[in-house]
Amino acid sequence: MENYINQVVDLPKMVNDKIPVNINSMVDNSEQDMAKWVGMFYKLASLVFIAGALYNLLSPLWGDGRLPKGADLIAMFIGLLIWLYAAFPMSQVIRSAGDSLESSDSGIVKFIFKDLVLANIRLVGQLIALSALFTAVCMSLSWLLDMTIMGSIEGSFDSVYWMFELPMAVTADFAMWVGFDGVAEVINADWAGWTLGGDAGEAHSWHGLIACCWAFAGVVLALAQLYVSMAIYRFLFGLGSTFMNWFKSPYIPTRSV
Repeated sequence: MENYINQVVDLPKMVNDKIPVNINSMVDNSEQDMAKWVGMFYKLASLVFIAGALYNLLSPLWGDGRLPKGADLIAMFIGLLIWLYAAFPMSQVIRSAGDSLESSDSGIVKFIFKDLVLANIRLVGQLIALSALFTAVCMSLSWLLDMTIMGSIEGSFDSVYWMFELPMAVTADFAMWVGFDGVAEVINADWAGWTLGGDAGEAHSWHGLIACCWAFAGVVLALAQLYVSMAIYRFLFGLGSTFMNWFKSPYIPTRSV
């Protein structure tokens, strides 16, 4: 009788062992596999990004609106080809962030507060730089060919963009706290809001050529903002990590003579 009772009690386990996919092991190892799952999410996001970008770029070809004619049609197709090309390296940036996170061997706290934040800072900064680069290419061709070549890849990164702004925002708040209001104002107004680029101006003019050069300089600016933000965040994380280690076992630093 006892054997029958044990068989009935063990029936769920017997059925679960027969299931091809072991869900329980996946749940039990979820903490160790967190980096793997987050990396997989970014890889899927890169696929969704490229699919959405291609659809948005190509949708005017079959939309209800009428296509332009003559030079405007040529300009539209040039811009379309440029941004179709741009979509693939931008998608690869997202996938590279996933590969970086997937290969992380940090603990869960360090993974969330260091690896994940730094990966997103790099992700947003590189996407901004690539967008600035292809915008500058469109401006230069507009100036050279005397056409209005425009376009962009629509997308929202609000969920991770705050990580890109976080290091400079903390630096500005700290500068204001210690009384360096001028430094805080430069960071908030000039550094964060400093963008290069805009209208290409009149074709074949010196003003337009200078505007195109400034547009390419905007790529360098975006990369500078990226690497400064990453350096500041690494410093802040190291500072916070050192403080937490001291807080767990506080001591008064002394110097032996």
